[in-house]
This record gives sequence, structure tokens and C-alpha cells, in this order.
Amino acid sequence: MRKEFAFSAVALHITLAGCAIAPIQEEVTHVSTPIVVSRIRCETRDAIRGQMAAYLLLQEKDPVALAKANELRDRNIPYSQIDLRPLNSDLKTTIAGFAKYAVTYDFTFDGTITNNASASLTPTTTFGSGNRAFPLAANLDRSRQNIQTFRETDTFGDLLKKTPSDYCADPHKNVARNYVYPITGTIGIAKQLQDFLSLKVFSNLAGKDGPPTFTSTITFKTTIHGSADPTIVISPVVGSTTRSGGYGLTAERSDEHKLIVGFAAITSAMNDTQVAEFLSPGTLFQAPRGTSEEIASEKAVNESILRFELGRQSGPVIVNPSLLSLF
Repeated sequence: MRKEFAFSAVALHITLAGCAIAPIQEEVTHVSTPIVVSRIRCETRDAIRGQMAAYLLLQEKDPVALAKANELRDRNIPYSQIDLRPLNSDLKTTIAGFAKYAVTYDFTFDGTITNNASASLTPTTTFGSGNRAFPLAANLDRSRQNIQTFRETDTFGDLLKKTPSDYCADPHKNVARNYVYPITGTIGIAKQLQDFLSLKVFSNLAGKDGPPTFTSTITFKTTIHGSADPTIVISPVVGSTTRSGGYGLTAERSDEHKLIVGFAAITSAMNDTQVAEFLSPGTLFQAPRGTSEEIASEKAVNESILRFELGRQSGPVIVNPSLLSLF
């Protein structure tokens, strides 16, 4: 089974490598970029529900909190149908605070295709008792690269209250893991969110000039390589010329999918109307765009790029002024 998979993967890759001019991720993952983004946003939405449920489960002596936690854990119940207003006032304030938390996703899809072709021919001529060879060789090397980058920003309230239930392919469960092209499956957002919230609550995570932030860079690289190297030999015949030769074909496709996730905690208080909108079933949560939390999450991602990406570049670096606008 593994041999068949390997052969199929190489064959597929050689086909793709030969026809693609500007390599894009969809050619190999067979998942469109909007679907990749929707899957990650849906995974984040589910992770938020899970963390809210985990917090309520800590209230072991509060039967209302435990009941609501179980509703949040049950993905067969849409968030829009869960009524969190029966929680006590302290829990309502804490849970409603999740609405203004923000997350920024910075995507980079980097695809490279390399096609190499080589050929050789060695005519051999007989001179008396000796031979003389005239080796000839030729090479054709080609490489194409395409880099796509883009960014999405959400508030937790928007993900939970404004994202339609049919936005996710299956609202009752996340997509499975994909071990060949992981960016198209579940990538572990729940763990990143759990670490952020744990650091904020228990480790005095703080922001320099704003809300506490947390960034994580997730990189997946997949390389498929295929080659063919036949050799041709014509056996010598008395009084004739002996010729030998061969040709080699090498194809390689390398895809690097990178996602930088930046979380920012709440920094501004919510008024009573916003709390009621977020906790009530069937109501829209009217959160303004461009909040201080959203700006902080984008700033955290930019800072991660400056610290860990640009520092690795050799030679002069050209920085778009928009990258520095948040500093």
C-alpha cells in the first residue's frame, strides 16, 4: 500500500510539475484557498467554545454553569441556540469578555517546482586496435516559484455569533488531520488558544502598550521528488561504430505552508447591551471593527515577522511601510 502511494504521489507530482507555470497550493492539495481559510476559522471557533466550556466546568458547585458547559461542548447544539444568561453575574462578565478577544491569521503559501532534463551520447569509433570516444552532453534546468500571502482578522464574538452555521463543511466536527498537506486539515488551534489563555491567567502574561498577546508560527513543508534515468547501449558489431547514451528527467515540487496566529486578550470593558447580545440566543453581537484587540493581534503578528523572518534575510531588506504602521 505504501509503495503504491509513493508511486502515485511521484507520478502525480511529475505531471503537476510539468504543466504548472506559477505553482499554487490548490494544484497539490486539491483544496481551494477560501476553503483552507474557512476550515481554520471553524477550528478556531470550535476551540473558543471548548475553552469557554472548560472554564465553566471548573465551577463544580454551580449546576447552572455545569449544564451550560455541557451545552457548549455538544457541537450538535449551535452556539446561536445556547442561552448563557442564567449564569451568575461574575460568570456572565467573564464569558462575555471572550467576545472582544481577537485573532489574526497570517498565511504564506510558497510553492516551488524544479524540472531538470539531461542527455548524453557517446559515439565510439574503432581505429585499428583501439577506440576513440566523443562524449556529448546537454542539460536543461528550470525552476518556478510562486509565493502568496494574505491576512485575516476575527474577534471571538464575530466567529461565534456572526459566522453562519453552514460556513463550516460539517458544523458538528472538525475536518480530519492531513499528514501530507497538514494546512488543509486540523492544525492544532485549540492547543495554541489553550496556551495563550493559560499564560494570561496563570503566568501574568502582559502587553507592553496594550492587551496581552500571544503568537505562534506553524510551518508545514512537503516535498515530492521523482526521477527517470534510462541508459541506452548499442552493442558493437565488427566494422561498425558503437554508440551509448542516456537521458535523465528529474522533477521536484516543494510546498511550504506557513500560518502565523496572533491572539490578543480583551482590554476594553463591555457595556450591558453588548453582554446581553453575546449571551442571548438568536441575537447578533454588534462588535465594531478595528478594535484595540484586533490592532494588538495584528501588531503581534507583525512583530513576530520582524523578529523571526526579516532577521534571517541576508543582504538589504525592503520593508513595506504598512508593516510598520502599527508600531
